[in-house]
Amino acid sequence: MKERIATSALQTGMFVAELDRPWLETPFLLQGFLIEDDRELALLRKHCQTVFIDRSRSVGVHARSPARQAITPPPARLPADFATVDEAQPDDFARICEYLRGNKTKRHTRKPAVNPVDGQSRLEPELLYSAPLIDDVKATLAQIRESLSLENREKIGQVGTLVTELASSVQRNPDALLWLTRLKSTDQYSYDHAVDVSIHTMIFARFLSLPNETVEGLGLTGMMQDIGKIDLPLEVLNKPGPLDDAEYLLVQSHVGSSVEMLLGQPGFDTGRINVVASHHERYDGSGYPRRLTGDKIKLEAELAGLMDAYCAMTRQRAYNTAVSHHQAIEELISLRDSKFRAVLIDQFIQCMGVYPVGAMVELNSGEVAVVIQQNRIRRLQPRVFIVLAADKSLERYPRTLDLLMQPATPDGEAYRIVRSLAPDAYGIDPRELYLG
Repeated sequence: MKERIATSALQTGMFVAELDRPWLETPFLLQGFLIEDDRELALLRKHCQTVFIDRSRSVGVHARSPARQAITPPPARLPADFATVDEAQPDDFARICEYLRGNKTKRHTRKPAVNPVDGQSRLEPELLYSAPLIDDVKATLAQIRESLSLENREKIGQVGTLVTELASSVQRNPDALLWLTRLKSTDQYSYDHAVDVSIHTMIFARFLSLPNETVEGLGLTGMMQDIGKIDLPLEVLNKPGPLDDAEYLLVQSHVGSSVEMLLGQPGFDTGRINVVASHHERYDGSGYPRRLTGDKIKLEAELAGLMDAYCAMTRQRAYNTAVSHHQAIEELISLRDSKFRAVLIDQFIQCMGVYPVGAMVELNSGEVAVVIQQNRIRRLQPRVFIVLAADKSLERYPRTLDLLMQPATPDGEAYRIVRSLAPDAYGIDPRELYLG
């Protein structure tokens, strides 16, 4: 509920929701903001006599009604749950991330609303809607890997149904699925990697304007293409050092095992089986098991192999340390027209964007932020989440900024990104800031 208050009574920590004059007649180009310092107080008192504050979006003691201040507990750190996805708002991003990270969420029957202009859903509702799908996928994968009985046919059919739902989510908001691969990560590399590959492959295939049936098919093969590894000894799969020749040949055998397990299974026609059989082939003939070269590798199989390689680089493994997106892209660039066709790598870079989801960036205000959503038209103006203040101290009131909306810095300039940062820039671990 909004409360009208004289500007002389304003204090830091109050959220200004409305002015007594048009916003465009003031220096405050961002409509609605949290008062964080004396400079903002002085500007408000200079330009306005009264304003409306929103207690529900204020912080500290101002988050409670003054009349009930002594008896009302502070707002819960996490939402108990969201009855519908439509309840999620842009300023809930951090709370939703922390909530999804630590809880198995319930399925929502109502899909997120889609903007009729761009066909996209909002990030926060899509996170809430699709998170339970990821949980269900990983649970089903675990059941398949734990029991190789005739039940597999039913379980693999379930995976296909879930992948179809994930493909719809990719179409509505691909950035939400990229976030969920982070938020729903586990200590089980095989499950995480399968979901990573499936989602990245669908996002890339959609970017390439491949037919919906192909997008879904690639999502399903990406989820199951390494299923044959369940036959491999754990001491080989989790070996921290290099494999010897015998062990390497053993690992290569998982391709044949995967094909054998998936033959005749729901959703796996000849074309999709070929993707599974060929996703470790490489453009220069250095792959396996058939040493295929060039155009002998179908587009879908090469695409699946590229996503398999990229996701393996960016996920922590027993024998390899995870690298950042930018490091992985640099590695892929070095593989142009050797392991993969240059045009495919170039298109993937375009797909992920200059500032991909999860990238750390520094703004012209001096603040440090994490990119949380792409702008598909203006790629240099993504939506970001502020994690460090201008002096590089921990941001007391983390907030999201949509750079396309051209909010103003304290100096009156439009916010913009000035440079990319390493994931551990300024000694921080972004996961601790937005993943809880």
